[in-house]
Amino acid sequence: MSPSLIISMIAVVISAIAIGVSIWTHNRNHKLQARIVALEEAREKDRLAEKQKANLTAKITKEELRRSSTHRISWQYHLVVENKGLGQARSIDLRLDGMTVHEHHCVVKPVEEKGFLGPSSSFRYLLAFSSNAPHPSRVDITWRDDSDDEGVYRSPLTV
Repeated sequence: MSPSLIISMIAVVISAIAIGVSIWTHNRNHKLQARIVALEEAREKDRLAEKQKANLTAKITKEELRRSSTHRISWQYHLVVENKGLGQARSIDLRLDGMTVHEHHCVVKPVEEKGFLGPSSSFRYLLAFSSNAPHPSRVDITWRDDSDDEGVYRSPLTV
């Protein structure tokens, strides 16, 4: 065998190996790119869903009131329900100690049931405490929003 034939055969083998490595690298990069695209699509879907979600929370606030005739300080309490999410909450079901706001003894009547709450907004219920009507210890809120997931908030309440 002549040296030029041997060199040509070695060149063909090296070329075949280079083609194989190139095909393997292309396939690997294609699979990786497909995974990256799927991840980006999932992130975009989550971002859009987050824009449609409401995020309701509740707390009891205490406000100082001054009476001008006696200059005595008194306090006023409110249950404040806030929507910290970007979506509108609908079909809101608010319960204090397992009772609706209409049934609970601490909520000052008349009470208007709130059916929806927009983003970055809140509503308040006036509360009155006494020895016969201690403050509520637990709040449970459920709602629907544009994400089609049921929202749930459960928390103990403190004054």
